[in-house]
Amino acid sequence: MRKQMAKNEKKAEALTDVGQIEEITALLKKMIGPDVDLGATLKFDYEGAGVVFIDGSRVPHDIHNRDEPADCTVTLASDIHLKMLRMQLDQTSAFTRGLMRISGDVGVAVRLRPLILKNLR
Repeated sequence: MRKQMAKNEKKAEALTDVGQIEEITALLKKMIGPDVDLGATLKFDYEGAGVVFIDGSRVPHDIHNRDEPADCTVTLASDIHLKMLRMQLDQTSAFTRGLMRISGDVGVAVRLRPLILKNLR
């Protein structure tokens, strides 16, 4: 009985992640204008639940959910990323609290924040 409950909880969590990742992808497509030149590739890795990949090495850029090598990878939970995109959680706070890890060229992730903030207004 407990095994079945745990299995059902994992299934529900995976469905939640999928919905959140779809929402994150849509938000990023809306927030990052097509003419933005990030100058690199950036991947958000949701700890095995999926990814959002931004190919900002060309204009217009491409945002998709295929797992590809990136110049910078940010690993975090999808619910944490949604809170950050909704401005409910500051990215510096998330980083210092250990809620996200950045590998590769950290400057790529840093360059994305002002681009998102600019398009929120």
